[in-house]
Amino acid sequence: MTNTSTKFHALTLSLAVTLAGCGALDDLLEVDAPSQVIASDLENPAAAGLMVNSVANEVRCAYAYFAAAGAITGNEWRDVSNNTVLNIWDSRTHDTSGYGAQYASADCGSSQPAIYKPQSRARWIADFTLGLLDDWTVADVPEKAEYQALVNMYAGFAYLMMGESMCEVAFDNGPVQDRGTAFSTAVARFDASISAGASGDVLHAAQVGKARAQLDQGDLAGAAVTAASVPSGFVWNLAFSDASNVTRNTLWNISVDDENVSPAEPYRNFAYNGVADPRVNTFYTGNDHPRTGLEIWNSDKFPNASSPLEMASYAEAQLIIAEAAIAAGNPGEAIAIINNFHSAAGLDAYGAEGEASDAQSVLEHLIRHTRAAELFLEGQHLYDLTRHGPSGTGILSLYPAVGVDDGFGGQYSNQICFDLPATEFQNNTTIVGGGG
Repeated sequence: MTNTSTKFHALTLSLAVTLAGCGALDDLLEVDAPSQVIASDLENPAAAGLMVNSVANEVRCAYAYFAAAGAITGNEWRDVSNNTVLNIWDSRTHDTSGYGAQYASADCGSSQPAIYKPQSRARWIADFTLGLLDDWTVADVPEKAEYQALVNMYAGFAYLMMGESMCEVAFDNGPVQDRGTAFSTAVARFDASISAGASGDVLHAAQVGKARAQLDQGDLAGAAVTAASVPSGFVWNLAFSDASNVTRNTLWNISVDDENVSPAEPYRNFAYNGVADPRVNTFYTGNDHPRTGLEIWNSDKFPNASSPLEMASYAEAQLIIAEAAIAAGNPGEAIAIINNFHSAAGLDAYGAEGEASDAQSVLEHLIRHTRAAELFLEGQHLYDLTRHGPSGTGILSLYPAVGVDDGFGGQYSNQICFDLPATEFQNNTTIVGGGG
């Protein structure tokens, strides 16, 4: 999913904006002429740390824009601005070329979500770095094993994003493949991270990522086994800063700073048994959009440009275990997990609204309420719509429904994954008609 020119751009852009690490997030890498950096310069083992930081930077950006795309295409946000670009995302009416292909043309630093470019770049630079690390010796790079564990973990999430967002994939001038290829490759990268000796938070991030990929594959039993190793309290946050457009949390930028989107109606006054759920604290700002007159709602999820974004957590691991328990015929175990979440949020125990304890009822609550609340605006709901939407279990519905007037002269469609854009077919010589 990345041609030669994009590979070079991946290197130069990442080097131009790569961060010196979470402890010095505002200190941009000092490169006199980033556009002059070439691959041969990076094949020097002395560049290892730089390359690893670049991978982290690219995945951080790609995941934030992926989460924003999932929020507006996957029902969590609504366009209130009649912004012609955001309306394409909101109405689920994407095209593979031209103005309708915003998912293919948008990139890091943009004021809208982005899918294809940042994900392709993150995936490619992670694999490129892994290739370099494989060639270098421990004498060349004493931190080789540590770097391999970290970069494989990030690579796993890059592939995972592609599987959850793209309808089909093509890698490194290869053939078109179904999204399952991305999930299996993600599992392989997470396994490689663990095998390289990942420890501490890197290990647990790889475990959560692997369990998520296994869940996406439909391997719930395997996902539960993987998730069971994640300790209580673990969270992997992606860090942001107010240094530039590229380093800001784009979810904050689109929703709070620009006020172009609002939490969708199902997430307003989100409650259980009459008690507001603090995990989805949405509110009317008191402002109406000057162009449309629509109420501007917001949430306290990302209060500023530096607000972190969870990419993996113990909470997600527990949600995976709960879903697997239901599939295995043990809804009682899932209820216990749900009640742990309810207790932490100050909510009544499961059943307070009269829900039954059978597997289907518990699964419906787990997906519609608990996952929706715990993972709100964290890049999870879009693929939940694939797994549990109209083409899956049917627990979730597209909101607004297909055919409903979007209020701006169009109608809502049903595109909740993104086709390979025209640029892939133009540059990929393996695909019939490519390379032109």
